[in-house]
Amino acid sequence: MLAVDYFSKDLIHTLLKIAPKFVFNLCEEINGKCELEMCVAGLLELLGIPYTGSDPFALGLALNKFHVKQILRSAGVPTARGFVCYPGQKAAVPRGMRFPMMVKPSRQDASLGINSNSVCFTVEQLQKQILYIHKAYEQEALVEEFLDGREFNVSVIGDKNPEVLAISEINFAGLPEDEPKIVSYRAKWDEESPMYQFTIPICPADLPKRLETRIKNIAIRSSQCIGCRDYARVDMRADSRGSIYVLEVNPNPDISPKAGFARAARSAGYSYSDIILRISETAMERGAQVAAAVYAF
Repeated sequence: MLAVDYFSKDLIHTLLKIAPKFVFNLCEEINGKCELEMCVAGLLELLGIPYTGSDPFALGLALNKFHVKQILRSAGVPTARGFVCYPGQKAAVPRGMRFPMMVKPSRQDASLGINSNSVCFTVEQLQKQILYIHKAYEQEALVEEFLDGREFNVSVIGDKNPEVLAISEINFAGLPEDEPKIVSYRAKWDEESPMYQFTIPICPADLPKRLETRIKNIAIRSSQCIGCRDYARVDMRADSRGSIYVLEVNPNPDISPKAGFARAARSAGYSYSDIILRISETAMERGAQVAAAVYAF
């Protein structure tokens, strides 16, 4: 285990000295910034060291939620209607968009910036929440039509032949009446809050076969569009009529033993050791193919 908090020449020297056969890359931020996680993958690429997980391009791309939406929509993958509002810009809601609307930072992860005020029902609420994102996170706000239906976390494993693990659904039934049915920052991390206690994962989700198949197909298409490798998570939500839309593609989800990805694997019949071995073998195979290509010349 090599903990990396900051880039330095010592890190490069250490990697060159160790000369690992491959690296199991669990980096989620560097220098205290999540947007730099792709740099660790980039360093390993430059050093010619095989590693698990997605490449720098996919990691960087996925951090821009609006760009991901544009790519998915161009590939025919359904996403909620939305727009971005940049700092200093007055919110201009495109014709056809309807309230309520969801507001979140365009370039954050871990539900940062998502709170009890993120679902807006009026123009005044919308403008206030956009301004909050601009001031607190110093970046553009992503505004989307709020989908008032079921929410699913869909874990994908594999590279060339990806497999969808058991689909997980978030049960919002116990949330207080005045709380929006969303996975906010507190719902994800504040274990003492009712938001955390009453956003309960149900895995596997109870789904009709046709809907399950559609969700799985959308998850694989979405992860492939963004260029995810080895493992990923695709978050989806239904509207009031049951139509499915992609909220986010995460090429670097938490795969620790107690996280949702591991839960989905267990529900699909895999042990934790099974998924770690599968991810590791894929990275080593990729490294062997690169080495064979180099030596061919």
